[in-house]
Amino acid sequence: MRSQTFVITGMTCANCVNTVAKALHSTDKISEATVNLATEKAKVVADDQMSDEEIIALVEQAGYGAIVNDKAHQERIARQAHRHSQFLRWSFWASLILTLPLVVAMFASVLGLHASWVMFLHQPILQLILATPVQFVIGWRFYRGAFHALRNKSANMDVLVALGTTVAYFSSLILSVMMGEANALNFESSMAIITLVLMGKVLEHNAKEKTTQAITGLMSSRASVVHTPDGDQAIEEIQMGDVIRILPGEKVPLDAMILSGKASFDESILTGEALPVVKADDAVIFEGTINLDGEVKAVVVHDLEGSTISRMVEMMSEAQGSKPNIQKLADQISGIFVPIVLVIALLTFGITWWYTGLLLTALMHAVAVLVIACPCALGLATPTAIISGTGLAAKNGLLIKNANALELAGTIDTIFLDKTGTITTGEFELTDLKMIAQPTDSAVSEATAPQAALLKLLASLEAHSNHPLAKSLAYKGELFELTELSELAGRGITGKINGKSYFAGNDKLMKELNLTVPETEDTVIYLAESHQLLAVATFNSKVKAESAQTIKTLQGQGLKAVMLTGDNRNSARKIQELVQLDEIYTDLSPEEKATIVQETPRAMMVGDGINDAIALAGATIGLAMATGSDIAMEAGDVTVVGGQLHKITTFFEVSRKTMRKIKQNYFWAFIYNLIGIPLAALGLLNPMLAAAAMSLSSVSVILNSLLLTKSKVK
Repeated sequence: MRSQTFVITGMTCANCVNTVAKALHSTDKISEATVNLATEKAKVVADDQMSDEEIIALVEQAGYGAIVNDKAHQERIARQAHRHSQFLRWSFWASLILTLPLVVAMFASVLGLHASWVMFLHQPILQLILATPVQFVIGWRFYRGAFHALRNKSANMDVLVALGTTVAYFSSLILSVMMGEANALNFESSMAIITLVLMGKVLEHNAKEKTTQAITGLMSSRASVVHTPDGDQAIEEIQMGDVIRILPGEKVPLDAMILSGKASFDESILTGEALPVVKADDAVIFEGTINLDGEVKAVVVHDLEGSTISRMVEMMSEAQGSKPNIQKLADQISGIFVPIVLVIALLTFGITWWYTGLLLTALMHAVAVLVIACPCALGLATPTAIISGTGLAAKNGLLIKNANALELAGTIDTIFLDKTGTITTGEFELTDLKMIAQPTDSAVSEATAPQAALLKLLASLEAHSNHPLAKSLAYKGELFELTELSELAGRGITGKINGKSYFAGNDKLMKELNLTVPETEDTVIYLAESHQLLAVATFNSKVKAESAQTIKTLQGQGLKAVMLTGDNRNSARKIQELVQLDEIYTDLSPEEKATIVQETPRAMMVGDGINDAIALAGATIGLAMATGSDIAMEAGDVTVVGGQLHKITTFFEVSRKTMRKIKQNYFWAFIYNLIGIPLAALGLLNPMLAAAAMSLSSVSVILNSLLLTKSKVK
């Protein structure tokens, strides 16, 4: 199976989405097809044997267009989008210019004005001349859409608009132009409906462009030129492993690891944090961040396609294209909504004609029902909120890959947290150095105070080791001069001072030396001579400064905080006491972590390592720290760009705000119909006002979603 995304052209409402999805699901070769009205894209999972051309053909048979959404077609997609935007605006302005005289004449008559120009504009032949291009040239899009929808045994917004305006147009043509019935002249209604629907589409188009500004902002943050030792090069030419230079004030062009130099970096575009972060040797710097005050030399760790911004854009696009469960209910409703409206319109026509005996009145009531009921707002309610929600999350250092995570966050009652790299920094610190005996070599033991001599000896050995515990010693003093250094794989390191051997390592190394060591579950390094144990150095993981407050905040929201770790119980207990966890599980394998998470129905897993990947994938929501492994980020539904633990609470806040917006949008989508359809059926809402109300419902939903991008989160 393979996955491919297509840009879909010609969709106008929720029923169009259903029609395209139905067409894509018409073959067994496609196992999954997700169509999104707001992004105008379809994500298709199909057999390897099924070509893109075959998938495009299915969409075209349904009456829509499709373009493969990849690099090779970006120029074509951009041209198509520009053409569509220009044509939409041209159609609206042309329709408005032709419609405005008749609408002005209508209002002039209502106000009792009977000037010669008003009477001239009321000429049936003149109105027919103005109305015909609006109805059949500018309005042709609605006929085309309605034809394809009906051919696919569905009904969409185009069916309602085409049917409503056609009834208004031909009733005026037959009754007024042909039969001379002055009161039946109603061309302005059909023209106003088309104009107002197009105005709504222009406003929707403008608003949808704004909802994708988060992605546009990320893409614009990219550097175009990269400094290398051989001169400046285009960013596309840089590969993994190339050495680059970043000067003060410049954007970091690609993810890289610092080889030399030190500088402060503004990472606010990725993390939302205003304070700069100081980085030096071996630290990873991210694409799009800004070097504030120092020159650094770095080695590229991801090329352009695998860089932070590329991954962010891809994950945001996936989230915006995915459907939360609440959208599926809306899709089902919209699928039956239009047929119900058609029935209501027919009943309105029949009952009104029977009750009043006036054919024209019955027609106008039915047209008003058809027009106001267009389900555009229903189709836009969820996707526009999801786009705004993922954009808000991205501005605050959260990449949401699966939109369902936003909905499911409200069901979570347990947070499982990995220890190393999640609650702790992943680094260690020396907490105790217990002296067992003094070195027999007086040159060593008398070099300084006994405790200090042992620390100097330990640091002298570990200075030549790459083990994380060795690096965490951070000893700044003078070192002993060692000879015959040798790293003992999986056990430790040894070296000689004045011909005498010293050893630093784990309990396995001590057993090889036939030395007895005290039992402990702490993380330790033993220091020894060949015949005696000299000291025991105890290390603890550094707890992130924010961990205790974050866990307290989560617990205050009624969530249970549980730590899962492969570390021993004694070490884990110390962390539990420091950050006040509700529960801990220790000595776990990756599979055991996953089992615990999967057996908890409403659980979020937070982790950063390869050993967390299975648990992240199996949790209701997987939240991965970007400071960890790529595998963990792939497995998670959400990624925390800067690795800050407090972003968990930010995610829950973004989720609550997004779900609130979706519910508000559904309220606006339905309230217009619940109020408007009865008013239209009773003749209290003419077709022109119905069209205005229908357009307003869609615009109000989009504007409400856009307010989310302006929200502040903690």
